[in-house]
Amino acid sequence: MDKMTKEKMTFSIFDQTAKVIPTFTEKEVSGKPYLNYGVDNRFPNYLWDLYLRSAILQSIVNGTADYVSGNEIQYNPAPKIQALAEEANKDGETLDDIIKKISTDYLIFGGFALQIIYNKLGEVTELYWLDFRNVRRSKDGDKVYYSEDWIKHANDFIEYDVFNPQNETHKGTCVFYFKGHISRGVYPIPRYNGALSAIETSTEISKFHLNSINNNFAGNFIINFNNGEPDEETKGEIEKKLKEKFSGADNAGKFMVAFNDSKDNGVTVERIQDDNFDKKYESLRTDTYKEIFVAFRAIPQLFGYSLEGTGFNKQEFIEAYELYNKTTVIPIQKDLQRTFNKIFGIDNAISIVPFKLEEGGE
Repeated sequence: MDKMTKEKMTFSIFDQTAKVIPTFTEKEVSGKPYLNYGVDNRFPNYLWDLYLRSAILQSIVNGTADYVSGNEIQYNPAPKIQALAEEANKDGETLDDIIKKISTDYLIFGGFALQIIYNKLGEVTELYWLDFRNVRRSKDGDKVYYSEDWIKHANDFIEYDVFNPQNETHKGTCVFYFKGHISRGVYPIPRYNGALSAIETSTEISKFHLNSINNNFAGNFIINFNNGEPDEETKGEIEKKLKEKFSGADNAGKFMVAFNDSKDNGVTVERIQDDNFDKKYESLRTDTYKEIFVAFRAIPQLFGYSLEGTGFNKQEFIEAYELYNKTTVIPIQKDLQRTFNKIFGIDNAISIVPFKLEEGGE
């Protein structure tokens, strides 16, 4: 290739902008009574979106919530508790329904919220699960604010008092707000907070493999335009359109564009050696899955996945469950039981019969 040809050939490499992972923070906003939950006040929305996008996160959350519910939830024989167990609110939900919802919130967000409605005698007459994405707190934690859209309607919210177990004359309505045991502020921190990047990575790997199948025009390759180099504006427009259409995880690859002066003025596509890129992705998948399970202190086989690809007999499964039950499930059950003891003001308001793996649950 002579000097003149070298000067006329140019190419660009398209790379992807690093994905920014939202981080947990509590931020005061001038003139607002609540603290922002995350920099943009949408951290819980991000966690919910991540749950919807990640199969592995859904599996761990849903499976653990089932374990937490146990074989049965028993209620104190007090008439008012029995009545609420059958119909907790005007929406027709039972206490079983509500407990399953707050268990799921506990695992996704690290906390949960319940609206409690009292009669004039200070007795609990209704209980409602509150969507945790929509709940915010004051700096000192004594108020809760509820809005279905904190971005568009930041000034349009409902204010509630936070439940206080020392108050023996509850009337009207208040909110029981549980923030877990990790947080040092007013908002909970999810137990998998340190694995957010790993969960994002796992979703991108799945997306990559899907689009490797769907897009034949994918992978690492070079596109040659052999009819000369256009002006900068035209070249930029070509590169922009190609990048929008073919690059990124959605199209499973990265490519180069070259503008040349020969080869019959046609466009050629040449694949670049990928160095077993798909196998590297599979290795990365294993590493990220390990990180996610460690964050939950979970054992993969309990959720239908074997990291090592080995068998798992019944006795090993039982032993794994007993360990996970002791370290994760039972502590969550105790938190839920203490919650309802406080709300109803009595001991043993609810009792969760542990889930058993043996046939018949005995």
